[in-house]
Amino acid sequence: MKQVKITAIRKVQHEDLMARYENPIEHACDIEEGQTWISENGQCPEGLCPEAWKTMREFVEALAHGEGNFYDGWMRNPNSAMISCNDGFRPVSFYVETIADELQTDRLLLRRWKESDAEVLYKYASDPDVGPRAGWPAHQSIEESREVIRNVFSSDTVWAVVLKETGEPIGCMGYFTHETSNISIGVNDCEIGYWIGKPYWNQGICTEALRLMLDYCLNEKHFEHIWSDYFTGNPASGRVMEKCGFRDTGKLNRCSHLLGGDKDMVRVMLYEG
Repeated sequence: MKQVKITAIRKVQHEDLMARYENPIEHACDIEEGQTWISENGQCPEGLCPEAWKTMREFVEALAHGEGNFYDGWMRNPNSAMISCNDGFRPVSFYVETIADELQTDRLLLRRWKESDAEVLYKYASDPDVGPRAGWPAHQSIEESREVIRNVFSSDTVWAVVLKETGEPIGCMGYFTHETSNISIGVNDCEIGYWIGKPYWNQGICTEALRLMLDYCLNEKHFEHIWSDYFTGNPASGRVMEKCGFRDTGKLNRCSHLLGGDKDMVRVMLYEG
């Protein structure tokens, strides 16, 4: 059964109606725009308003069971639904969507990171030849790697790249949305980012994992455009992108918030298939 993510995307407060009529709901839901919940096994997540759950329950249960083709193709993502709660004084619109926990090829498994991965993450992320090429500093301790898993890799847009032969995470793959991208992209676009541990370079693993993520972004998330970028001092990453169907846009971008971003530019790439 699939996990389902619930996001409050719009909240309206009808003060004029509340002043004109007696409010039929004494205790209003304390929901903020952008707030998210994760439903496990089609159940109401902790902290979600019971009245809102009544409205969306059948949709969430259907998505959890893989029955997500709502609205005859009207939605951009068929594994999703748009729902509004039934409080006429304080209506809230929600976007509900399935979360893919695992993606795989014959050789690789993309799964969610676990805190128990901290030691092996440190083994590869502590290499000074890995992180700085992607714009982040080498990890200094296992505890730092554990904190990264808790606070960064816990996102539902990030996967551990696991080599099936060993069962060990050897890298990371994920995407950024319009709100979190390092470059300027459209609201229906994404930017893919990745890294692979040094012992596994030049084995086609990064290319294989990137193609898997592209398939997910195109056929599951239905993004309009898919972008990526790499530091000009790391052309090997650009060659991986080109193998997977990206083209050089000719644009260079300065990402000063990234390690080394104040010295080296990133080359912007666009997927064309």
